[in-house]
Amino acid sequence: MTPRPTESSEPDFEPALALAREGQFAPALAWVERALVERPELEAAVPAAQALARIGRLAEGAGDLERAERALEWALRLRPEYADFNLRYASILIARHRPAEARRALERALEVHPRYLSARIELALLDAREGRIGEALAALREVQRDSRIEEPRAFLRGMRCLEQADCEEAGAFLRRALRGADPHLELQLDRVGTLLDGGEFERAAQMLRGTLQHFPGYPDLHALLASAEFRLGAFDDAIASLVRALELNPDFTAARVQLARALDALGERAQALDQVALALEQDPENVQARELHESWSARGRAGSGRRIGARKAS
Repeated sequence: MTPRPTESSEPDFEPALALAREGQFAPALAWVERALVERPELEAAVPAAQALARIGRLAEGAGDLERAERALEWALRLRPEYADFNLRYASILIARHRPAEARRALERALEVHPRYLSARIELALLDAREGRIGEALAALREVQRDSRIEEPRAFLRGMRCLEQADCEEAGAFLRRALRGADPHLELQLDRVGTLLDGGEFERAAQMLRGTLQHFPGYPDLHALLASAEFRLGAFDDAIASLVRALELNPDFTAARVQLARALDALGERAQALDQVALALEQDPENVQARELHESWSARGRAGSGRRIGARKAS
């Protein structure tokens, strides 16, 4: 079995992680450095590498790629056998336009864990970006044959995009097809849920935007971002997020109902009713869609009656 980092609360490094959560990545790394100088035995422990990887992930999500790279390099010096760390390091190197180094990191991940789906996908996408579309498609067909794909339709759409040399769109669909392959996503969503429950909609939206940088092909994340934007009163932004969710998954009925609500909030009742009607076509038993359709249709009829009465009286 391939060694993997686990996401647990490590008291030795919690102050550094707290700094990183606040966006203070340089102080977070400095804190880790001091801790390791004072207690060199911690270098041999998993928590040190794990904390550095988490700091790197937070920095990457915030766009601080320089410190993200430094954190992952350090984590890999401590734990080079973790395939997840090599994959994350490769992601940072790709974002920093260093594909040759990224390729080496992905190959190291696959040396450790030859069936690591995420690394195989990213290596294929790297081939495609460098013009080797045929090789990329061959690698993906091999993945398709010997692996369990969580969302086969998304995987096929990703391959079709790649056939047209649309690497970015292909990447979005292929990563979505591996839903559940990244252990960090669930933790991120737990944190987002806590923020939404606590009414911290702006922080939830910021966290989701960072998460979407790594999982742009997940319609659920776009819909969740729309929920935070809606509660902030940013209805235009919510509509844009929901439209993207529906582009990725046209059968996403819950997102269509959300879109109807957002359109109605902007006074676009006719368009909102159209979306509700589409939602009911997809799922005739959808309670929310049915209630909205009945409520808005009845209100429209009442308003129409009042306008007719007014014209007669004039």
